[in-house]
Amino acid sequence: MQPSMRWVSVPGLAAVAVLAALVLWQGRQASLVPNELQAAVAAAPLRQIGADGGQWYDYRQADFTADVKAGRTVLVAVHADWCSDCRTQGPVITRLIREPPYEDAVGYVIDFDSERAFLADHKVRSQSTLIIFKNGEEVGRAVGITREKDIRALFERGL
Repeated sequence: MQPSMRWVSVPGLAAVAVLAALVLWQGRQASLVPNELQAAVAAAPLRQIGADGGQWYDYRQADFTADVKAGRTVLVAVHADWCSDCRTQGPVITRLIREPPYEDAVGYVIDFDSERAFLADHKVRSQSTLIIFKNGEEVGRAVGITREKDIRALFERGL
């Protein structure tokens, strides 16, 4: 004889469990989008040809490769949600890419925890790495810089 299982229903227990799950899920969601950089990526328009007005995009290899080969100024932010330097860089690089000198630039956010192929191809060993490409070549790189003047100096290598 097989044992049978019965669910014991306690009034409101299911509702409490669902509410607890929602609170935990919302808390997790809040921690996944902790800064302006990820908000800017989420709000970025669809890809367009020509000046993008300085936009950040989620990394897609085909788009990235096309932009680098086209000679565009390409700004790369290797980001991790758990990285305090990345959270500090976010508002700065989001603001800088919107400035007039970068209206033809495109930015890519590389997820440090999941984009292993990009990291290997470009010899990236740490989150909070910023890389600048211009005319098809890497022209600048820095790891862990958070001061606006340092980030601006790095970005200017792409002009």
